[in-house]
Amino acid sequence: TNFKTSGYEDITKNMTSYTIPSLLTEYGCNLVRPRTFSEVKSLYGTDMGNIFSGGILYEYTEEDNEYGVVKVSFGDSKVEKNSDYDNFKKVLAAVKPQGVKMDSYKASGKDSVCPAASSVWHVKSDVLPPTPSQARCQCMIDSLGCTFKSDKLSTDEGKLVGEVVGNICGATSCDEISVDTAKGMYGDFSACSSLQRSAWAVNKNYENQNGAVCEAGDVETKTVSSPKQDDIKECLNKKDDNGTAGKPSDSSSGSSQDDDKNSSSGSNSKDEDSSDENDSDENDSDDSGSDEDIDEDSDTSSGASAVTAQLSAAVAAALLLAF
Repeated sequence: TNFKTSGYEDITKNMTSYTIPSLLTEYGCNLVRPRTFSEVKSLYGTDMGNIFSGGILYEYTEEDNEYGVVKVSFGDSKVEKNSDYDNFKKVLAAVKPQGVKMDSYKASGKDSVCPAASSVWHVKSDVLPPTPSQARCQCMIDSLGCTFKSDKLSTDEGKLVGEVVGNICGATSCDEISVDTAKGMYGDFSACSSLQRSAWAVNKNYENQNGAVCEAGDVETKTVSSPKQDDIKECLNKKDDNGTAGKPSDSSSGSSQDDDKNSSSGSNSKDEDSSDENDSDENDSDDSGSDEDIDEDSDTSSGASAVTAQLSAAVAAALLLAF
């Protein structure tokens, strides 16, 4: 192939208006072996040199995909060069890239403009999603009167919870944990983990029923008569993970839950003794909903992913359930 037939010409055209330095990464097709690296001449020559500031070859050490230019073995400091290494060295020595000194550089490109929301671009480009906040999300979990008994879900439990949350959010507003990127609307707790948002939804259903039922299908839940956090609104003042305090996003569509927490006067088989729970919560470093625990536990991660997969289409479009 050559500069035109390889598609490199089209890539270069697409980068023409960029106003920041650009690198071509992971180049070096290996369909033909040994590799001759003919693209290096274009990359450092007149074809691409005015647009790209060089590139990074894929890759240094040989793996199963046979892209490496050297072979190494674990525990052995020896490096064995192959023919690709010599060929690459040869073509690099042949090019003479002409750089631009800083005091001679004149920017000629224009700032990139994000496209407007449309049927093929479902993003309101001038509104950013909220910055994640472990403190804000943990505060929200600490405010719930009904939550999961465990902060670790298996894959099967994740599927069950996904169905439950889909049903809940299909019957009541879940704005606080929902996202509509096309409108630039982000709920107050939309940046929390999938499991935490699911707990919020289960608690919302519990409150809608005046504390009569705390359940999530066959996944075990518990009631907390005296949550650590009295007012969920105060959670919005928690700092985000960048250290910035205040409301998650000026565009947040979801407001804090306005209803007062209902005490669990109605009991069921999943109720827990509130005094025991509170003592346990205060002394146990593995509090329910802890982001650290969720990230480190493989079952939790797979379960949370299953929550995402099982949400109904309508809810999936509204909730930001990304991992």
